[in-house]
Amino acid sequence: MTQMTRRPQPRPVGRLTSLQAVRAVAASLIVLVHLGGPTAFEHKVFGTSLLQPVWWPAQSGVDLFFVLSGFVMAVTAGGALFAGAPRPSVARFAWRRASRVYPLYWAVSLVLLAVVLAAPGLVHGNGEPTSLLASFALLPQRGEALLLVGWTLVHEMGFYLVFALSLLAGRAGRWAARAVLAGWLAAVLVGGFLVPAGASPWLQVAANPINLEFGLGVLAGWFLVSGRAGGRGAVLLGGGLAVLVVSWVDLALRGPLTATGLTSALALGTGAALAVSGLAVLEQEGRLRVPALLGRLGDASYSLYLVHVPLVTVAAIVLGRVLPRPGGAAGTALQVVVVVAVFLACQVAGLLAHAVVERPLLSVTRWAERRAAPRPVVPAPRPQAAPERAALSDEASTLTS
Repeated sequence: MTQMTRRPQPRPVGRLTSLQAVRAVAASLIVLVHLGGPTAFEHKVFGTSLLQPVWWPAQSGVDLFFVLSGFVMAVTAGGALFAGAPRPSVARFAWRRASRVYPLYWAVSLVLLAVVLAAPGLVHGNGEPTSLLASFALLPQRGEALLLVGWTLVHEMGFYLVFALSLLAGRAGRWAARAVLAGWLAAVLVGGFLVPAGASPWLQVAANPINLEFGLGVLAGWFLVSGRAGGRGAVLLGGGLAVLVVSWVDLALRGPLTATGLTSALALGTGAALAVSGLAVLEQEGRLRVPALLGRLGDASYSLYLVHVPLVTVAAIVLGRVLPRPGGAAGTALQVVVVVAVFLACQVAGLLAHAVVERPLLSVTRWAERRAAPRPVVPAPRPQAAPERAALSDEASTLTS
């Protein structure tokens, strides 16, 4: 008799500390970008950059974040996408995402706005006026967001909107939810070739190939939840790291692999998706333990991501005025010490902002969510049924559940 092949069943995914570790690495890479860039901290203070060789590869921190976002959404809220997974409330999903992103972002932006109003020369944009409304609402604009890293959150919120639409479409069936995501990714792919550089900022954001990395993260999450990744953790991690290393070298050399936005997104996104899947599988199978410090830094990664740019800007202004500039080996040693000190100061600031601001804000939003949730209706007690009727009801409920 022919044995039927059973399809892998969806599996629940608990908290994965390895993902927090990836968040910590991603946020730290972005800090390096703003320490060593052509117009960043080192150039302002020392006139040269020791971090310049890693500046291009470090920008992949954004790619890691985007892949992680897609991955996390797939394993935590993709009920309409995967068989057997619970379907979340679209309203609850939207509230959770908005309440996770906006409160801390607004808090940091308000502080930055007060500083800019007091000393307008501290912030330099791209020549286009900054829209405060677009900055605070995380909407596309031609100018730079008030908080420099806000442009990435514009893409993040766009992805959340598409994912919410896919969950809504999932009420008609998993095919409809998947069609929404597939249609969106196809539109991004085509739009990257059709939308000109001077188009509306809304079109430029929607057609940016970097959005494909969210889709790669969703595919990686589906691979994990579906049970197909079991036992392949080392292979996935090794393959992902290999692709990432090749991409990083290509970025540093300004090679052809990552020469365009599309090829860069596909290369870095594929490497990150494979690596994240591998880490998740290894941790689920008990073959990986993440150091507690990396987990804590990952918890504070969003705070670090938001607060480091203002901190680095202030440090550049202050240290650029007071630091001596010896030449030769002494000057290089001083630059190394200062850069490491500012990098560590950013990490400490992220941890403090997480503990003092972010966690209390999250507690408030969760309290508001519980207050707004409808209270369960307790049914009135019913008269005791006859033994025969009760037994029949139990059996019927079991058969129809």
